[in-house]
Amino acid sequence: MLSHQTRVQSRRAVRQPYPPMPAPGGATEVIIPYDHAAAFELTGRPGNILQDVINVGSDGTFVAVAMGYGFEPLRGKPIGSAVIAAAVPVDVRTLRLSQLPLGALIEGVRFNPKFAEQIADRQPFAPAFIGDNIIERITPAADISFFFSMVDSSTGREFQDQPAHNLASLGQSNGARPFRLLARPLTFQPRSTLRLQIAERSAGTQGTLFIVLYGYKVLSNGCVEPTARRWQPAAHGEPDARAIPFDYVTTFALTGRSGNILEDEISINASDEFIATSIGYGLATEGRDVKLNLPGNPINIDLGTVTLDAFPPEALLDGIKIRPNFLRAALGGNAGLANPLPVTLADQIFERLNRPEDVAFRYEIFDSGTGRELQNRPINNVAGLGIATGERPFKKLARPISFLPRSTIRVKVEERFGRGTLFIAFQGYKLIGSTTGGHR
Repeated sequence: MLSHQTRVQSRRAVRQPYPPMPAPGGATEVIIPYDHAAAFELTGRPGNILQDVINVGSDGTFVAVAMGYGFEPLRGKPIGSAVIAAAVPVDVRTLRLSQLPLGALIEGVRFNPKFAEQIADRQPFAPAFIGDNIIERITPAADISFFFSMVDSSTGREFQDQPAHNLASLGQSNGARPFRLLARPLTFQPRSTLRLQIAERSAGTQGTLFIVLYGYKVLSNGCVEPTARRWQPAAHGEPDARAIPFDYVTTFALTGRSGNILEDEISINASDEFIATSIGYGLATEGRDVKLNLPGNPINIDLGTVTLDAFPPEALLDGIKIRPNFLRAALGGNAGLANPLPVTLADQIFERLNRPEDVAFRYEIFDSGTGRELQNRPINNVAGLGIATGERPFKKLARPISFLPRSTIRVKVEERFGRGTLFIAFQGYKLIGSTTGGHR
C-alpha cells in the first residue's frame, strides 16, 4: 500500500505538462540570406542630389549586417556621326584606321555587339548611322566619388551626423572584399522604409550606382529576430549524415549586348541537401593579343591604311586599343598613325579591351524550394558579389541557406559589359545520405 507522501508525489507528477513539442517552422527554417539594394542614375553633374527608397516587405524582418556599393558606368559611347566621311552606305569593315578618331584608338573602340549579325553579313550602313550606332568609343573605368546619407523613415533615425564620403564610410568602389561590416546588426521591421540620398561629386561620370545592404530576412511565421541572431548554422543535417565540400556552378555565354537577358537553373541532387555559404564568380575570356591579317607579305605598312577587316571579328566586338607601351611606335611624326611601320610591330601594337575584371552584369537569384527571391531587385555584380578579379575572400552569405533535394536555383543575368563565359559558383557543402526535410 502506497504511503500518503508517495500518492501526493504521484498526483503531482501526473499534473505536470508534457514537454512542449517543437514548433513547426522553427528558427532554422525561417531565416534566409537577403540583400536590399538602392539604385541611382548618375548624371555626371557635381552637386546633383539623388534619392531612392528601400521598402522592406511584409513577409518578415530584415536584418542588415554589412554594406557595399558598386558603379556601373556607361562604357560604350558613339564616336559621332560627323566622323565617318562617306557619301553612300558602306561596309563598316572596309573603314581605315585613319578614318577613326585617334583618341578612340588610344582609349578603346569597338563594334556595337547589338549589330554583330549585320556586321558579319557585311550589310552596308549609312555613314551617320555608323557613327551614331555601330562604332563605339570605350571610356576607361574610373573611380567614383559621392556623399551619402541614410534615414530610417519609419522611426526617423539618421545613421550619421552629416553626409559621409563613400571612401571614408564604404571603402573602394571596385568591390574589394570584405565589405564594410556594421558595428551592430541593423533591424528593419516589416513594411518599414529606408531612404538613401547621395550627392554627386564626379564630373562627367555617368552610369548606375548601386548601394547594397547585406543581411538576412526573418520570416514572419517563425522565430523572433533576437532568437535568429543567436542561431548557429552547425545544426544542419542528421548525426549520420556525412558533409563534404561541394560547389554548384552555373554558366552563361555573355555576348556583350547590353540589356540581353540570360537565365539558367541549377538542379539540386535528388538525395542530398546542399547548404550554400558563399558565392563567387568569374569571366573566362579570350587572350588579349590581336594579330592582324594583312594581305601579301609586306615588310613595312602604313598603319593608317589598315582596314578594320584586318582585325579578327571577335576582337572588334571585344574592343581594341593601342597598347600604352607601344603608343610611340604607333604614332607618326605628324600626329597621325605611323608610316612606315615594321610588320613585326603591327601584331604587338593592339590589345583587346575585354578583361575579366571589367565584366559588368546584373543578377537575380531565386530559390524554387521556397519560392523566394534572395534580393529585392536586380543587383550589379560588383555591388552584390564584390570585385571581379577573383580576389578572396568570396562573398559570404550573412546566413547559410539550404536547398532541398530536387529543388532548383534559378539565376537570371542581365548583360551590361563584357564578353565570354561567365561562371557563378554557389560554394558550400553537401549532406550525403541526409533525409532532412530542409533546414533554413
